[in-house]
Amino acid sequence: MSVAIIDDDPSAAKVTRMAVEDAGLQPWLIARDPKLQRCSKQHAMKVIAQNILRTADAAVCDHRLRPHGFAKFDGAELVAFLISNSLPAILISQFVDQDYDVSIRHWRAKLPSVLSRDEFRADTFAEGLEMCRREIRGELTPQRRGHRVLIRIVDIQNEASQRVVDAIIPAWSRKTAVRFPFAIVPSRLHARLKTNSYLIARVNLGANRPEDLFFDKFEKPPTPKNALFNHF
Repeated sequence: MSVAIIDDDPSAAKVTRMAVEDAGLQPWLIARDPKLQRCSKQHAMKVIAQNILRTADAAVCDHRLRPHGFAKFDGAELVAFLISNSLPAILISQFVDQDYDVSIRHWRAKLPSVLSRDEFRADTFAEGLEMCRREIRGELTPQRRGHRVLIRIVDIQNEASQRVVDAIIPAWSRKTAVRFPFAIVPSRLHARLKTNSYLIARVNLGANRPEDLFFDKFEKPPTPKNALFNHF
């Protein structure tokens, strides 16, 4: 079984390769292609993804692919694309604590397995691949099953040049605010995004940690007489 490794840091890629080999699989390091730097982000990602889909059975991708000039996009977007094309793929990052609120959360609904580099070992890699395979087959774990719930907007601000939203999910925790990017909310609902306003969203209430939560399928809140929130 061939596993594509996508990383802009050659030293970090070697560590990932050893974990893949320890799992009894064949690693394949994707080399940086300088020609793709002159292409649009969408075209470059499509070329890289098609190469992986043609030749690999699974993939491990670093989240921050920009610093060393590997790509103009984040690894989370590439992993989401690979999974949407039925290829098991795991996202790893040395900066999970800094990235999970915004750039990873943007794609989290499509990412079954996100691991910090410290967590990435042969056993966690194998577990992550199995989780991906199950989700591709439509077999969701309780931690990944989405529920249609009410969320309360508690703040809107800027972080690293983009707007972010802090929200409380009462059905998950009434004390913990969770951040997500403003951009994942459909434009038709932007006017409703105000402090102390409410939205409906699909959220995986079984998540054990804030960083594992995803948000998608946003809606206007129903009137009180129809305020029944069922899981999907």
